[in-house]
Amino acid sequence: MSNDFPDAVKKLFWEVDPSGVDVVKHRDYVLERVITRGGWNAMKWLRRVYNLETIGGFLLRKGSRLDPRDLAYWALITNTEVAVASGGRPPWAGP
Repeated sequence: MSNDFPDAVKKLFWEVDPSGVDVVKHRDYVLERVITRGGWNAMKWLRRVYNLETIGGFLLRKGSRLDPRDLAYWALITNTEVAVASGGRPPWAGP
């Protein structure tokens, strides 16, 4: 797999040198960053780089770190059965 990130993905790794991020070795880091902060083009890139089984495995391992909306969306896309918190306001939204 190539580590040549498109601009839509490269900008998501502002705190590190993107050329040092390996899509295989740092798979969970890349998946979480793109899922939580990426736009449509970054998500399309994610689907090209990682198969649905790999993304689904990430959801099972690290899904609790995701926003419920992101987790629900990617669980639907990957056909992965995960527990998704629902209802109520997020704790940061206030009363």
